[in-house]
Amino acid sequence: MKRLAILGSTGVIGSKALEVVRDYPDEFKVISLACGHESEKFREQVKEFKPKIAAVGEEELAEAVRQPEVDLVIVAVVGRAGIAPTVAAIKAGKNVALATKEVLVAAGEEVMKEAKKNKVKIIPIDSEHSAIFQSLKAGKPKEIKNIYLTMGKGKISQMSKEEKAQLTPEMVLERKTWVMGKKIGIDSATCINKAFEVIEAKWLFDLKPEQIKVVIHPEYLCHSMVEFVDGSIMAELGVAEMKRYVEYAMFYPQRREVKNIPEINLVGKSLSFEAADLDKFPGLKLGYLALEKGGRAGEKLHEADEEAVRKFIAGEIKFTQIVPLIEAEMRKI
Repeated sequence: MKRLAILGSTGVIGSKALEVVRDYPDEFKVISLACGHESEKFREQVKEFKPKIAAVGEEELAEAVRQPEVDLVIVAVVGRAGIAPTVAAIKAGKNVALATKEVLVAAGEEVMKEAKKNKVKIIPIDSEHSAIFQSLKAGKPKEIKNIYLTMGKGKISQMSKEEKAQLTPEMVLERKTWVMGKKIGIDSATCINKAFEVIEAKWLFDLKPEQIKVVIHPEYLCHSMVEFVDGSIMAELGVAEMKRYVEYAMFYPQRREVKNIPEINLVGKSLSFEAADLDKFPGLKLGYLALEKGGRAGEKLHEADEEAVRKFIAGEIKFTQIVPLIEAEMRKI
């Protein structure tokens, strides 16, 4: 039985982790549940799973992960609040299933150094990085030539600049492929989310920026690829459902049936890939800019994005002003 600490239990990823616990009650025990603020949903989770620790607020997260019974810490809290408990979990010798992008974007060097020092596994939950992580079963990190992070091609990318300027947060968040939170939904639309993924990939897989490629894949079937030095390309394909990646991280290194998700039928389907034009997707280049600048540039990118997204949601700036505002802050470094 694997014993869990779930940080961000009321969010999309945390909720799916608890679905997996319900599906396999004999395989998992919840030791700690944590969320950002008190809610009816959290109270119901505590009542159902009866954790030893029920933490509300950032200051209690470290206690939740340090419990001696905990084997695996699922980090799915929002933003920089995930950094301190991730480091605490690693120093306590716990494996980490990581969904919070900001942990590696803002503190990737520190986190991966501590993971190596403490011989701890960082298992990515993000679909693209999980796809790379899984594909690496076919080879070693030092055998990677390139990786290819896939990205979708939504309706916003087809709009003119004038049409994009009229977008409201509600219009941006009308997404049908993936279920996600408000900020990550906006970050996906601006491609800042993909810029974060470029930074994450650098730290997770110890890659040079030029080894990290991004391609557009409209069908949402292939969730990223690894090209090895011998020319072989390994890919992870499947239905676009985050529960698959959450469960993979929870059972790792084993695999189990993922219950109650749609089946995939590849008959009649096609796979196509297009270049991700940095002029058409200007947010994407900011990930490479952060890696080029080094130091605290990833942290600065996250801070600037957080402020720009806040302004857009508040109606203070237009959708088309988000990326230029972030880039202007990045150029100051």
